[in-house]
Amino acid sequence: MASTKEKKEIYKLWGEAFPCLTAFSPTAFYMTLDIAVIGIRLMPLIGGEEYRPHFMCYPLWRENNNMNMKDGIFMQQMYNAKKMQLDVSYLANQDTIKKAIDLTGKQIGTCVQDQVSVKDIFGILKWYFSYILVQSSPILQSKVLEYEFMIALYINNPNFIDKVKTEITKISNSWDPNYFEWRHGKIEDWRQRLFDRLENRDAFLLQIQKNINDGKIAKLPRAHMIFSDRELKHLSLSKRKYFHCILNWFD
Repeated sequence: MASTKEKKEIYKLWGEAFPCLTAFSPTAFYMTLDIAVIGIRLMPLIGGEEYRPHFMCYPLWRENNNMNMKDGIFMQQMYNAKKMQLDVSYLANQDTIKKAIDLTGKQIGTCVQDQVSVKDIFGILKWYFSYILVQSSPILQSKVLEYEFMIALYINNPNFIDKVKTEITKISNSWDPNYFEWRHGKIEDWRQRLFDRLENRDAFLLQIQKNINDGKIAKLPRAHMIFSDRELKHLSLSKRKYFHCILNWFD
C-alpha cells in the first residue's frame, strides 16, 4: 500500500501537469470558467489501491457555493488506451502515471486552458450525454441542459440562445414525467423557470460574481470562454458522435 508521502508525490505530478488548475484539495485541481468550476479530481477506488481521474464541473449560479459544490453538473471519467476506464495504481511508476496524465490531457486538455472554446465545452457535454446512464435519466440530462442554457445566457448571443432553447424543448419533451417530476415538478414548469432567467440576466451575473469571489473559489485561477457564431453548428447534444471521436484519438 502506498504511503501518505508517496500519494502526495502522485498528486503533485498531476497538479504540475495542468498548470491552469490549482489545488482545491489534495486530490482535486480546479479553476473557474466564467460560470462554473471545472477541473480534475483523483477519486480513490474501493480497496484504496487505485484511483480514477475524473473531469468535474460545478455551477456558480446557485444561491451559494455550498449548494454549488455539493451538487455538480457532471462527473466525467477518463479512458485508457484500451478504451476502458482509466484506473491507476498508487504504486505505479512515474512513466505509468505520466501516460495516464497524457491520456487525460488528450481527452479534456482543451477545457483546462486560460481560454476555452464553447465548442470544446459542448464537446465534453456531448461525450457525457452519450452514456446510457445519462440517456436514461431525465435528472442527469436536465443538469447538462441547464448548463447549456446558462452558457448561452452568459454569452448573450441571440442565435445561440434560440438554438439552446430549441434543443432543451426537444429533449425535455421526450422525458418520462415519472422519472423527472418527483424532483423538479412538471417538465414544462421546470423549462419555463429556466427560460425566465432571460428576463433577469443581471441577477444571474451578480450571483456568479458573488460566488466567484467567495471563500476557496476566490483563490482559484480564472479562465474564460470564447465564442464565435461559426461554432453554432457544432453546439448540439443531438449529435452523439463525439464520444467515439475522443476514443479514436487513442488509435
